Amino acid sequence: MEVAPYLQGGERGQQVVLEGNRLVLTCPAGGSWPLQYRWTLNNTNITDWTPQYRLSVPSLQRADAGLYQCMVRNRMGAVIHRRTEVQVAFLGNFTSGEQRKTATQGRAVIISPPPLASFPQPLVTWYKDGHKIIPNNRFCLQPVLGAFYRFIQCI
Repeated sequence: MEVAPYLQGGERGQQVVLEGNRLVLTCPAGGSWPLQYRWTLNNTNITDWTPQYRLSVPSLQRADAGLYQCMVRNRMGAVIHRRTEVQVAFLGNFTSGEQRKTATQGRAVIISPPPLASFPQPLVTWYKDGHKIIPNNRFCLQPVLGAFYRFIQCI
C-alpha cells in the first residue's frame, strides 16, 4: 500500500544564525519512497526537486534571511512543510573616532554612540577612565560641572 507524504517533527519557527556560518535546515517527512523535496525562500524556488531532505547554505549572508519552506512529494501527492524564519546576525563596521561635545555649565549633555548597522541591536557599554559605568545606548552627564573632563569610551 502506497502512502502519501506526511510531515514528521515539530515546528522550527525561527532561527538566528551568525553571518558567515553554515545554515542547515531539514525537512523530516515520511511516506512511500521515493520522496522528493524542494525548498523555497520567500515563496521562490531555490532548489529543484531532489531526494535530499536537507538544505545547506555553507556561508550564510544577509541576503539569505527570510522565510524558508520545503515541499515533499511522491507518487501519491505532496505536502508543504511549516515555514522557518531565518534571521542573520551581523555586526557592521564600527567607526571609531573621537566625538566632542560642548556643554554649558549646569546643563545636561547626552553622548550617543556612532550609528552601527547590526542585528540584533548591539549591547552598548560605556566606560569612563577605563571603568565600566552603565550598559545603555547613550550616556548622559547631568549637570555638567565646570572642571569636568574625562575620557569616555563606548564599546
